Amino acid sequence: MTNNEYYKSNGFMQHRDKIIGILESVPVAESPNGWFLKGSFSVGGFQYFGFSETSDILFIASSSGRGLIDMAKNEKIARDYSNDYIIDESLLTTKGFDILEGHTIKLCGRNDECNGNSLPVKNQSGETLFRASPFYPLEDIIFQPPFEHCLLTNSKKCVRIYRGYLYCYGFSLSGKYFIIADDGGVTFWESEL
Repeated sequence: MTNNEYYKSNGFMQHRDKIIGILESVPVAESPNGWFLKGSFSVGGFQYFGFSETSDILFIASSSGRGLIDMAKNEKIARDYSNDYIIDESLLTTKGFDILEGHTIKLCGRNDECNGNSLPVKNQSGETLFRASPFYPLEDIIFQPPFEHCLLTNSKKCVRIYRGYLYCYGFSLSGKYFIIADDGGVTFWESEL
């Protein structure tokens, strides 16, 4: 049986429908337990977001420059309208500016540009952001607590926190924040711990 024949077979269709059913049974929540929705903002021409290893200041790169967001205060703290900076797309890093001058920023980029992520999708507590695409081009982000997985039918603690036209996502390097970027902008959550 060739790959094309397999994907048209009854066995594959049954398996696909079972997985979609499991994913659709995951409860929807604005925020997972232990987290709260901290904020969101629009970013025209979004390209990348990222963090240095020593800060929870969010770096944003767009077609009209770059900016810094203080995640704790939910406010913009610096803006540079210049495009005079370099993104290393092989390592997904760039150099910081303003209060992050001299820092290396690890990035997460729009999937249609570089299909990459140098940010963690699992934090130090073992919480995971799981990406699923049962209704592509819409994509889901499912938050999984430690030792839980949404594809296990006995897992009851996972929650779907996002469905939309996803660009990229990831945790801050401290694990205190996680961010989702899509065609509507950037949304971020903060740990209650």
